[in-house]
Amino acid sequence: MSEEAHQLVYLVVLDRHKQVLVNRCGASESLPTVEIPRFTRLAHSVTDVARDKYGIDLFLILSARVEGEGRTGALTAICRFQNDSLDAPASFNWVTPEQARAQLSIEDRQVLVEGLHEFESYDSGERPSSFGRYRGLDELRDWYTSQLSTLGLREVSFKQWNGDPWFALFRIGVEPIGEATPETPAALWFKAVGEPNVREFAITQLLTAQCPWWFSKVVATKPEVNGWLAEEVNGHELDVEPDGRPWALTARILAKVQTVFTNCEDKLLDLGCADWRIPRILESIDPFFESMIEVAARQPSSPPAMLSRAELRDIAQGCRDLCHQVEDVDIPYSIAHGDFSPHNVIVKNGWPILIDWAEAYVAFPFISWEFFWNRTIKDHPSHAEWRERMHRNYAYRSWTSLLGRSRVDAGLRLSPAVAVLIHALQGQANPANQDTSPMLDKVNRSLLRRLQRELELLQPVGVL
Repeated sequence: MSEEAHQLVYLVVLDRHKQVLVNRCGASESLPTVEIPRFTRLAHSVTDVARDKYGIDLFLILSARVEGEGRTGALTAICRFQNDSLDAPASFNWVTPEQARAQLSIEDRQVLVEGLHEFESYDSGERPSSFGRYRGLDELRDWYTSQLSTLGLREVSFKQWNGDPWFALFRIGVEPIGEATPETPAALWFKAVGEPNVREFAITQLLTAQCPWWFSKVVATKPEVNGWLAEEVNGHELDVEPDGRPWALTARILAKVQTVFTNCEDKLLDLGCADWRIPRILESIDPFFESMIEVAARQPSSPPAMLSRAELRDIAQGCRDLCHQVEDVDIPYSIAHGDFSPHNVIVKNGWPILIDWAEAYVAFPFISWEFFWNRTIKDHPSHAEWRERMHRNYAYRSWTSLLGRSRVDAGLRLSPAVAVLIHALQGQANPANQDTSPMLDKVNRSLLRRLQRELELLQPVGVL
């Protein structure tokens, strides 16, 4: 496996007595390990590879970065068996942490000590969490088993996608306790969120309550962990849909959802939607461009030509002018999805169902269309014949009756530049992005040049 494409994960697998699973190899013992593709869902990849390699079904409780020379990029995954009544496979032993520390290599011993220290801080309650304790899965299972029973269902399979002390995502395969009906789902999904995405819990409930035709059905909620249980949408991502009709329907449904929530700013903000209205954007412009002076100066080579301070000042002023133009058009604020793409849509029997609204904003609503439109153009250039119908469905079949054709056209003309600006500002505001890594610098410089181009396209002909 390529070192760049994969990463090593040490598995610290615990049983209910907090014994450690070690792999026997002749006279020596070691922690089990897996190699997984980078940039994939950690829990999904770790549990899949562990099942294939060792024949064990794991639940990932939390993960930690492995410290130490020569182990850059390695992770420790603190896990347990999904069913903790099962015995260890023949090639493994359960040993106490003390025995493991005495028997393992220096490297594995350090991984174990660091991993157990991280786990025990959560399991003891010293650090609060929703799912960082060994018993977290058992408590969740007790809760959702009761919910399934009420629905006349029982669990037949379990597959984890995400897992850490605050977030969870897993699929529960089900079957009817009695006779199946056409409405019996094949599976339900449990999702729970922590900071910075706590907003998704309340927003999901609002969207599914007010627009039930366009979202997956939520059948139960667990507020103490910001979690909900929803029926699986038996379909496929819009991204692989070969027919243009669901793409056009998605554009129309997006507009319909947004028109439902116009003039609901306070309600949406109270639920935790990020505030990207024009006043917030205007107050963010100067700090953003101050930080971009250093980002531009760190450009290691050219081409492209380095953006000068004068150019950055011009772009900043163009952004202020853009904001005032948006205010003049007076498009009402609504809910906006800050990363809307064909991957946020499941097609069932030709009908789009919207999912995953963690990036929910109160903002100039047309930015969501812009994100969707751009992803479609980028990823599906061969489907140009769909675009006119998509554009018509989003722009005119819902918004025109509310705003009139001229305001819609004016707003859509401004939306490419507004979308790039909000994307850039949001990235800079994200605490996870507060570093000076070469990759993040490169992304920011690319966004600045894109913003410069979009602003130039808004200039009247003959104006420099």
